[in-house]
Amino acid sequence: MKLTKLLLFIVIACFMGCTSKIKNDTSIGDAEAKTYQSLVDRLTKEMKRKFGGNMYQSEKITPIETADGLKIGIPNSISYTFKKDNSKYVKGDLNNDRESDLIIWADMIEGRGTETKKYFLYLQNEDGYQYFAEYKADEMVIENCLNADLNKGIFNLDSIRGGFLIGNSNYQGNHEAYYLDYSYRCVNEKYKLNRESKELKLVYQSDLLKKNDKTGVYEKVEKK
Repeated sequence: MKLTKLLLFIVIACFMGCTSKIKNDTSIGDAEAKTYQSLVDRLTKEMKRKFGGNMYQSEKITPIETADGLKIGIPNSISYTFKKDNSKYVKGDLNNDRESDLIIWADMIEGRGTETKKYFLYLQNEDGYQYFAEYKADEMVIENCLNADLNKGIFNLDSIRGGFLIGNSNYQGNHEAYYLDYSYRCVNEKYKLNRESKELKLVYQSDLLKKNDKTGVYEKVEKK
């Protein structure tokens, strides 16, 4: 009996030692920093290209340090602001290959429109992080808005776990007086990546809540 237990212990120990482990998702090192810098360089180059050879205007497109972070943009056209700290990075295994994938997000404004977020997705392979796709946080929830008869919304990414993008969303109805007011929210939403179509599909959504104008408390919206 003792010999059997000893053999079982050795087998389990070997199995645990040989099994690949998911990398530490909270660590931010050279790989993430280099990926971020390559993204900034790419966006800067793309914006300069839009000026069609106008060197005077092209030279204006340089990253600028602001109180919020690093800003890259074309006046009255498009701009991105990346946070100065590591909060702009979100890591986790998105495609169940036991490798940490990476999302870098920025606050984004197009023209004179409202601010949203943009998520730049990188999947990891043997060569490191490889750019895969990018998603606007307001476009991710358009279908949710249509289903709930809401005006617009924005998805706020919190983490990547179990192959899902996990976060919360703020929504606007048709009665808010200010374009930045969001009277509705879902405190938990999960999205799954379809690698073939590059689409993010909603797979879970908690109850829709509405802010009580008198108490300020969010209450469950009864379905009609």
